[in-house]
Amino acid sequence: MNNFRVNASPDSLTRTEAVVLGLADEGLSNQQISAALSITIGTVKCHLHRVYEKLPARNRTEAAARAREQGQLVGAAPFFAKRARNFR
Repeated sequence: MNNFRVNASPDSLTRTEAVVLGLADEGLSNQQISAALSITIGTVKCHLHRVYEKLPARNRTEAAARAREQGQLVGAAPFFAKRARNFR
């Protein structure tokens, strides 16, 4: 997965950050997100931390709400969510 930005702004989320946040918004745990995207749990945490700094937000819910307002959530999240739910 490439890391092109969702919007042109330097503070906009990368595509990966937006997908990770979208999956978190769907209710997936860090472990489920890591399985769905084939990345480590530490990488998931790193992406979420950067999202919190960029938006700024204190948690997943707040970050998702801000990203939604700015049009930065990626539409691919439901696809990955279905795949990740198979790992429960």
